Amino acid sequence: MSTQESAPFVVRRRRTPAGMGGKFVKPRPREFGFKLVTHPLFDLEFATTFGLFVAMLFIAQLETLGALAIVGLTGAYTLLHVMRLFEILLPRSFILAIPLVMIFSTLWSETPSETLKYSIEFAITVGGALLLSASRRPTSVLFGMFLAFTLYIAVTLVFGEAVTVGTTGATAFAGLNRGKNLLADIASTGLLVSAATFLVAGAERRMLLVLAAAVVAIAEFYVLVEARSAGAMLGFLMAAAAFALLLALRSAGFVLRAVVTAFLSACLLAVALSYRAVSSTLMDVGAVLFDKDPTLTGRTYLWQRAGDLIVETPFLGRGFRSFWLQGNPDAEGLWQFAGITSRDGFNFHNTPIEILVHLGWFGLIVYGAVLIIALVFLVFKFLVRPNLFHCFWLSVLVYEMVRMPIESIGFNEFYFSTLLLFMAMGSAFGVPAEQPSYRRLPGPVRQPRPRPVQLRMRP
Repeated sequence: MSTQESAPFVVRRRRTPAGMGGKFVKPRPREFGFKLVTHPLFDLEFATTFGLFVAMLFIAQLETLGALAIVGLTGAYTLLHVMRLFEILLPRSFILAIPLVMIFSTLWSETPSETLKYSIEFAITVGGALLLSASRRPTSVLFGMFLAFTLYIAVTLVFGEAVTVGTTGATAFAGLNRGKNLLADIASTGLLVSAATFLVAGAERRMLLVLAAAVVAIAEFYVLVEARSAGAMLGFLMAAAAFALLLALRSAGFVLRAVVTAFLSACLLAVALSYRAVSSTLMDVGAVLFDKDPTLTGRTYLWQRAGDLIVETPFLGRGFRSFWLQGNPDAEGLWQFAGITSRDGFNFHNTPIEILVHLGWFGLIVYGAVLIIALVFLVFKFLVRPNLFHCFWLSVLVYEMVRMPIESIGFNEFYFSTLLLFMAMGSAFGVPAEQPSYRRLPGPVRQPRPRPVQLRMRP
């Protein structure tokens, strides 16, 4: 493992006159002539990641200012890496098929101007995710995410509110936006980020960061439990189990890793094929543990109504983001049914159904193919060269995919889960400096001791 894998600068040994030894120097990286910060955590990668996630987590409060911050940060980060764009986007080019389909849906959209606007915003979100997935400093990216989720949880605990759920008058913590499912999603995602930060900080012997990650994880778990979201809890438990198993498999041999991974993939495929039985079980569990009604808070009616809409435009759909618009009679009726007085920010709570309504079977096939190809590449990379970051991004994919049958995942622009999903898919491909494995702590660079020269005299 090279030193570049675990530090933001390359440790080199400068040649000096004989007898004086070598001297360690820390060359300062330069891009476009600007001197960049070389702190192990607080650098350009950290600032961009932190800014993007804060803007997306607080997008409801920041509104237009948050959108401008996302566009500005993504544009600036792109300009600073313009010389690497081809190198970054070439192996990830097939992922761009998803935003391209959304942009092209403007041609058949019922509301072309709205579709073009939202599809460009979605493309900006995907572009920022792919650039961050190719970062040479994954530790800084992870720490940026950790600090953003920490800030949101801290503000939520201070200013958050509770809402009434179920039929017995029970309450759930709903945070800043009065949406308990959204808050539970943020808390469970933050828990995965905190767990990865805890492990990386421990490997790098950053004890303060280890303590901070432990404290924040406790707060996030408390928020997750108080939010009483069955989908987020189920997704987190499965993702945490996958994370722990993948970490344990890092030190195993290639054959054992391959066998266990193949078995798990077969189990996931079986669960996907028996989705109706699994969803029925989920409804029963949710009714018992979280006091939900058998329709999963009205989701079944949404899905029935979506089925009628899909029959009308089955192949290409209505156009990206052309349904949930004020003035659309079908959307107005569903808002009234769900009690959404703001008439905004709603979805069908099912990713395949959401895609079918907006992009048809064509969009669903493209979306599913891209997701499966990226997952296969990431699994293969884990099998060949496992490290902690591969385990983390695989667990993120597990978390998002488990929740796709009951939530709309990776289909919203300027949204933190969309950014995470595409970062996970982009992480399946190489970067100029490979990510550290953290199997052992990097030691100092040592030069071999010269062997003493032995003189032998001929008889």
